[in-house]
Amino acid sequence: MATTKDRLAELEDAWVTAPEAPPVPPVARTPLATRLQEPIAPQQALAGMIAWVAGLAIGIAVEPPPANPNAVDPWFVTAMGTILLVVLLTTFAGFVLRRRWSLVSSLLAAGLLVVSTVMCPLSGHHAGVGAWWVVQLGCGLALMTASAVGLRQASPR
Repeated sequence: MATTKDRLAELEDAWVTAPEAPPVPPVARTPLATRLQEPIAPQQALAGMIAWVAGLAIGIAVEPPPANPNAVDPWFVTAMGTILLVVLLTTFAGFVLRRRWSLVSSLLAAGLLVVSTVMCPLSGHHAGVGAWWVVQLGCGLALMTASAVGLRQASPR
């Protein structure tokens, strides 16, 4: 369909004089420190504690005896075990207080658990990889996933 010069001029004028959209104000982001202090739902805290107790119980139950029970663990294995214990205690304290930072601590503890599971046969603690290793790794990855999903959930208001 052909447009006449008059119609074209009219369209150009309408385009030039079209009102501008109002500016969109920027969204204010909540500071991270404030967000980490927000409460979590009681059900979420209880589910986190139960998941950790179940995951650790299953992981410990399936682990075979060490290849050499009298061997001394390398210093980094001992250090990582100590850090894992401290972070795990922090996680449970956060769940009792029902604070969002407990999920960050839980994510860190689960990550350390996965790393220690991977290192177990590499450090010579166990002779090799077996079904126990897959189950332990699965427990650690499930705890990591649950922590990450919990962090993404909105806080109860």
